[in-house]
Amino acid sequence: MSSTSGRRPPFRAGSLDGRAGNVAVGIRPEKIRPDEQDPNALPGVVRERAYIGVSTQYIVETRNGNITVVVLNDRPGTVPHSPGDHLTLGWDPEATFVVDPMEEAA
Repeated sequence: MSSTSGRRPPFRAGSLDGRAGNVAVGIRPEKIRPDEQDPNALPGVVRERAYIGVSTQYIVETRNGNITVVVLNDRPGTVPHSPGDHLTLGWDPEATFVVDPMEEAA
């Protein structure tokens, strides 16, 4: 398995559960962190930011499409990002889950 960049994204052992060939991966929005140096990293540009009480929600444009990121506002070291900011999204391999790819309707 490889990403669109051609490299295999790290994920927890056993995630493939016998799958072979193309698969899709998912990560919950609150598990993705901006500007982190995790094994999984994806560059992007902030397109939208919305303060929603205890958290801030970002829409980040990446080469793989728009990704929603939710950052808790009480997290130590939280730095707000503005639309147009370039950043790198990161997530822990343990937060990555593998699913079958969606098939296009005929």
